[in-house]
Amino acid sequence: MKVTIEDVVKKSGLSYVTVSRVISNAPNVRESNRRKVMEAIEELGYVPSAAARSLATGRTNVVAMFVSDIGDYFFGSIVKEVNNQLLRQGYLLAISICDGKDDTIDTAFLNQNRVDGVILLVSNKEKFYIDILKNQKVPFVVVDNQTINTDIISVLADNVTGGYLAVKHLLELGHTEIGLIGATPYGLSTLERQMGAVKALTEVSLQPAGIEYGKYDQMTGYNAIIKWHREGKLPSAVFAFDDHIALGAVNAVKDLGLKVPDDMSVCGYDDSPLANHYTPKITSVRQPAEEMGQNAVNQLLSLIRHQDNGSYAMKLAPKLAIKESTMSNKK
Repeated sequence: MKVTIEDVVKKSGLSYVTVSRVISNAPNVRESNRRKVMEAIEELGYVPSAAARSLATGRTNVVAMFVSDIGDYFFGSIVKEVNNQLLRQGYLLAISICDGKDDTIDTAFLNQNRVDGVILLVSNKEKFYIDILKNQKVPFVVVDNQTINTDIISVLADNVTGGYLAVKHLLELGHTEIGLIGATPYGLSTLERQMGAVKALTEVSLQPAGIEYGKYDQMTGYNAIIKWHREGKLPSAVFAFDDHIALGAVNAVKDLGLKVPDDMSVCGYDDSPLANHYTPKITSVRQPAEEMGQNAVNQLLSLIRHQDNGSYAMKLAPKLAIKESTMSNKK
């Protein structure tokens, strides 16, 4: 027979109102009464109805996460950590993959008030969703935002520091001709990684040996190296703004009959499994994906619980993972 809240009331010897307040985790309940209710729940094996709890608290205990690319290692790591953190807090995660093909589904979903809050990881449609969430007054946090927005709460990696660490490492190895390969030049990640790279070069009165843009894919890295070789401008080192780009660069160097790192050092970004599954293993900037996921959940739950209503960007520091694709160029 299914155990009901009435059974808990009878077992605890307390009123229906008190038991309901304990189940809904309401404040101002005497600790001795809370203990009696919890003991009765445990002894009876009572499982509160999610629907009833939602009616009592006005919350669904569901958080939505809109993600533009679930297959990306960096994004996937953040999603996994968000899910783990939410489960520990008694929340379920609903994931929507936003590939830009049909936004009406997500819009309708939000209009029905099915979630307590939203975490955005959608570089391709960031402004679109931010505008909707503001209009619907749904608590939200943006992760790895690609536009500068001062009236939201966001959690992102310090890409300027990441770019600086990568190029500083190449400079310390003695490289003076360093090429940069990024994705779309208007994306915040590319802009900031380039800013950090140029900062490191400027400190020693140097400029990039060349800058190429494309996508976060292997062809971008491959084509950049082939182009520089064709023009007779092949640098001694390359900082690629993504591990896929870095791998493309490594493959191009091999196809030219050269070696990494003997003839060219290559540094990537993300420190993904991709950077470790090829020879040579790629030196890469490791993003704090798990820490970003943890902080995104903490900030969102503070908003949901009305403990925070500010607007700020939380920047977390990356680290450099030095491996086999970079070596000294000092003569």
